[in-house]
Parts: sequence; structure tokens; C-alpha cells
Amino acid sequence: MILEASKKVFFERGLRAATLEDIAERAELSKGTIYLYFSSKEDLYASLMTRALELLLEMFKSSRPEELRPAAAIRRLAEAYLLFSRNESYLFKILGVVESPLVGANLSPKIFSELEGASDDILSYVATFVDKGKKEGSFRADVSSHEAVLLFWLSLSGVLNLKARSADLREGRILSADSVVGSVDFDRLFGNCLDYLIGFLSAGMRRVDGRRRAKSVSHSKPA
Repeated sequence: MILEASKKVFFERGLRAATLEDIAERAELSKGTIYLYFSSKEDLYASLMTRALELLLEMFKSSRPEELRPAAAIRRLAEAYLLFSRNESYLFKILGVVESPLVGANLSPKIFSELEGASDDILSYVATFVDKGKKEGSFRADVSSHEAVLLFWLSLSGVLNLKARSADLREGRILSADSVVGSVDFDRLFGNCLDYLIGFLSAGMRRVDGRRRAKSVSHSKPA
């Protein structure tokens, strides 16, 4: 009950403006009851982030990427992430502030450990498909799997977060449709970022004189 109420309050007001009193009122509980389970609103927020990461990992696994070749598996995971951002907009918006210093400032060791574990689990899962591609020779062996996974997460998260933010700004008439951000087709941009990522990982890329150059990079989707 507390987590469900806090999800709605944080989505509506944000971490900085939300208070435990707001959450207690929404959950129809006393503030003291919340303190039985969470020591601060930051702990509550981080718990929601952990829940979001766990749900996203479930969606990743249910998309059955292990049945596909590595490049197609990476695309399948990206599609699952896009679906998560659409179907779980509350949790996606909450997850978008994962790097905020406001979150980490007052976290209890237990909650921090849970959040860190959930983050590692989802990144490690994506890394298994990068490792598979490197092993079979379809992905470049000179690229760190951890680097590749962070590129996957940061680039696609960046597009999806900007998409969500631009929608809020347009609704509030702060962003015009003919502005640079307002005129972007974010679904297309998401696909392009994914193409660039697959191209970067492709074994058709090689290092020449310390620089990355493409021998041949196809942006077509693998079968």
C-alpha cells in the first residue's frame, strides 16, 4: 500500500517536492506506520526504483532473447525497454532519476544494497548477449562488454527520458512543436540509436590508427 501510494505521489510531485505526509495521506495510513518500513522518503523512492528494475528484468526475460542471435537479442531487449516505458510510465519516470544525488543522500545500507543489486542484475543480463556475440565473432572482441551495456542503457534511456520530458513540456505549452526537441520523432530516434549501437558492436568495425572506422555497417534489422 505504501509503495503504490508513493509511486503516484512521486510521479505527480517529484522526489524533491513530495513528503511522507503526502504519501501517508494517499495510502490512508499514519506517517508513523510508514516509518515502520522506511526510514526516509529517499528509501521509499529507491525501493520503487528497485521494483522498476526488477519488473524491467522480468520483461527482458519474458521477451525470450536467448532464442535469437546476439544482435537480434539486443534489439529484442530494446523493444522490451520501449514497451516498459509506455506501459509502466509511473515506474519509468521514477527510474529516470536514478543518478540523482537526492536519491543516494539518505539511503539506508539495506535499501542501497537492494538497488545496487537490481541494477547489476539487469546490466549483467544484457551483458550475456554481448558476451555471446563476442564469443561467436559477430561482435567486436576489443569492446568491453560492460562498456557496451552502459552504452545500451545510457543512450536508450536518454532518448526515452527526453521523449517523456518533451511530452510533459508540450502538454504544458512550454515546448513548441517546431522547436528542435519538439519536432523530433522519438520512436525513430530510438531506432536510430539502436542501429548505431549495433553498428558499434558489429565485427565489421575495427580499430585503425587508434580510431574507430567502419569496414561495413548495416543498419538493417537482422533476421
